[in-house]
Amino acid sequence: MAAIIFVVTYVVRIPIPFASGGYLNIGDTPLYIAAYLLGGPAGAVAGALGASMSDMVAGYALYALPTAVIKGAMGFVCGSLMREGGMKRFTLASVLGGAMMVGGYALFESMFFNVNQAIASVPFNCVQWAGGVIAAAALFPAVRAVEKSLG
Repeated sequence: MAAIIFVVTYVVRIPIPFASGGYLNIGDTPLYIAAYLLGGPAGAVAGALGASMSDMVAGYALYALPTAVIKGAMGFVCGSLMREGGMKRFTLASVLGGAMMVGGYALFESMFFNVNQAIASVPFNCVQWAGGVIAAAALFPAVRAVEKSLG
């Protein structure tokens, strides 16, 4: 799952203009799915490794450690909350995970860059948040069907 998160995050990335150098991606979608399938601890590892490796390979090494912490926390919290639940619980946990992402990067960027740059990246991170939740929710029925058919 970490490899899937890495590939999706790395392949589909759009640099954020006028901000601190981050980029939009759709890597949160497989992160939410990994968290659901694997649970909290393994979801944390998959999210932290996959997303931070993308930062390293894409040339955003400064973001690798904060990304590992933020995406790991997202995977842990989402996986812990959504493991035993249906579509509503999956979606609500994903919404919480996205809020953690927006808040985590805003905190990091305000501490290591400046508050104006952090504020400038918030709307872009909100777009990523919404896109990740919408795509994951759209894929959830198929993921659940495959999971049930396998075991």
